[in-house]
Amino acid sequence: MFKPIFEERSSMSERIISQIMDAIVKGEVKPGERLPTERDLATLFQVSRTVVRDAIKTLAGRNILHVKHGKGIFVANIQPTDIESFSQANWEDAAVHDLFEIRKVLETEAAAWAAERRQAHHLEKLEWIIQDAKAHSDEPEVLDERDAQFHMAIAEASCNLVLVKIMLSLLDLLAKSRQGSYSIPGRSLESLQDHELIIEAIREQDRELARQRMLQHLEGVEQTVSKHGNKG
Repeated sequence: MFKPIFEERSSMSERIISQIMDAIVKGEVKPGERLPTERDLATLFQVSRTVVRDAIKTLAGRNILHVKHGKGIFVANIQPTDIESFSQANWEDAAVHDLFEIRKVLETEAAAWAAERRQAHHLEKLEWIIQDAKAHSDEPEVLDERDAQFHMAIAEASCNLVLVKIMLSLLDLLAKSRQGSYSIPGRSLESLQDHELIIEAIREQDRELARQRMLQHLEGVEQTVSKHGNKG
């Protein structure tokens, strides 16, 4: 997983950071998992412990890793609070249009990346979400939760850790606008159908189709939300 670093000393730390981040977004190391010891990492990267320590300190400062003294180095669990300055802002006056405008930028690319990078376990999670939503098609609260999970699962399948963190806060911002959307006649069926089409494109690893279907889905939801007075 980790390879020796053969670079100038000034860039060694950043090269280590890049390899660790890459391992995290690829799922080679998972949230909560312990990394090799500082000594072992120095051996794997073939650098001094000082260089490794600098890289670990930087990643800990970014809330990517947690160093627990006497226990080891752990991959942090992704939480919305990891980007507090974003999530704690006052978004009460944010227009639904503005939020969807951002979603149409981020989530279309997330779908494209997911089509390119998804693994079997990503598809399994997406398909479970769809099947469970169908099983609770008459329960708006459950459908709302599965909708949020679906969009988060797409972000996870993109294998971009920064996008995952952004999506955690973005979906939180959209919580109020999502409430009640599945009570709107026909919206639940439309969303489920859209989701299935997006999964199909991701399964087939068709980047452009995945991007296009996600855009169509978000535009449809935005129109429904706007038409029904920002209740969905």
